[in-house]
Amino acid sequence: MSSYVTGILGLLVLLLVSVTLTACRPRLDSRVRTSSRFSTVVVASILAQGTHFLEELRTGFFVRFPETLGIPVWNESFFVWFNVAWLGLWAAGLVGVRAGWVVALCPLWFLGLAMLLNLVAHPVLAIRVGGYFPGLVTSPLVGVLGALLLLELLKVSNSRAAA
Repeated sequence: MSSYVTGILGLLVLLLVSVTLTACRPRLDSRVRTSSRFSTVVVASILAQGTHFLEELRTGFFVRFPETLGIPVWNESFFVWFNVAWLGLWAAGLVGVRAGWVVALCPLWFLGLAMLLNLVAHPVLAIRVGGYFPGLVTSPLVGVLGALLLLELLKVSNSRAAA
């Protein structure tokens, strides 16, 4: 169980920020239900994150990342199921936001923040190991789409009365 503590702590921080953003911006613009731009950015973000996950899987992120932290290697099956579950949760978030459910913003905030973190983390890890680190190739795409997603979330949510 200790092999997952570092990753879990990082995820908990992102979750806390996501919950805070959802609570501070609890109103959805009514136009989100029909916004093709919002849906396109979310779907592109989920697809990019799925591609990023596949790069990490094929290049052994679940081995290399824990080794870099000096902790035991993660189980490949856990890594796969964990990532697939997140992809499903993010897709459900899009459906929920389109239905007008504010709570569905939370997983999408999490996605945007995690994607932005990937933009920074993978190059830093590559520098640290002195070469390629699993996930490096797709991290710029993921990071840019994460920033676009966060901007879209700011547009469709607010702290004032719904539009």
